[in-house]
Amino acid sequence: MKESIKHIVQKGETLESIALDYGISVSELKNYHNSHITNFKEHIGYYIEEGVELLLENEKPTKPLLQIKERDEKDKEREEKRQTKKETLQHGKEEYFIVDGAKCLCDKGTIPATLKVNSHTKSIFNSKGNDKWAATLEDVQFKEGNSCFGNCAVKNNNPCTFSPAELWQKPFEKVKVMDKKVLVESSFLMCSVGGKISIQHHGQTILLGSNNVQKSNAELLNQVMPGINFEEFQAEYDDNQYYL
Repeated sequence: MKESIKHIVQKGETLESIALDYGISVSELKNYHNSHITNFKEHIGYYIEEGVELLLENEKPTKPLLQIKERDEKDKEREEKRQTKKETLQHGKEEYFIVDGAKCLCDKGTIPATLKVNSHTKSIFNSKGNDKWAATLEDVQFKEGNSCFGNCAVKNNNPCTFSPAELWQKPFEKVKVMDKKVLVESSFLMCSVGGKISIQHHGQTILLGSNNVQKSNAELLNQVMPGINFEEFQAEYDDNQYYL
C-alpha cells in the first residue's frame, strides 16, 4: 500500500492554499486525509489550525505543472460562467450572485445580519474598485457573530444564538469557486434552533450601468438627467454587475 505524504500546516496556510499547492481540490484533500487517518479526533472540517498534520496522496507537483493546471481551471471556469449566463438568459431568469457583505434575514429573528465570506480568497465579483469575494455554500458565518439576528422568536424573544444546521441550500449548480458552489438570491440556510435564513440583499454594489438602465425609459431619463445620452448608454455592456 502506498504511504501517504505528510504535510504540517504552517502559519497563514488554509485548506484552499494547501490544495492549490498540491494541485488538488479542497474536497479531494479532505476526503483523502479523513479516510486515511486512524484517529477520528484528527479528522478535518472546513478550517484547520497551524501545526496540524495532514495526510496527502501525492507530493507537490512541479511549478510548471501547477501553472498549466491553474490556467486550465481558469479557462474552464470562464467557459462555465459564459455558458451559464447564456443558458439562464435564454430562460428569462435573472438572479444576482451573492458576495461578502450581503444582508441576510432569519424568519425567527428581528434584525438582518451581514454575511462573511471566508471559504476562499480566489474569485471576486464587483469589479472596478468594488471587489468583493463571491459567497459559496460553505460561508455560514456572519460579521456580527453568533447573536447576529437580534432576538429569536423560537427562544421566547431571547437573544439569537445562531448555529448553522448545515451548509447553504439551493446554491447555483453550474458555477464553483475552489470546488464550492456559489450562492444566488434564492439560496437559503437553516439554523439548528429552527430559523430559516434568506438573502435580503446580494451585497453587490449597484452601479449605474446597462444592467439597470437598459430596461428604463431612455426618453424619460434624458429629461430627468439632461446631458447624458441614455440611448447610447443603453447599448454599452456593463461588466460591473454579476448576475444570471
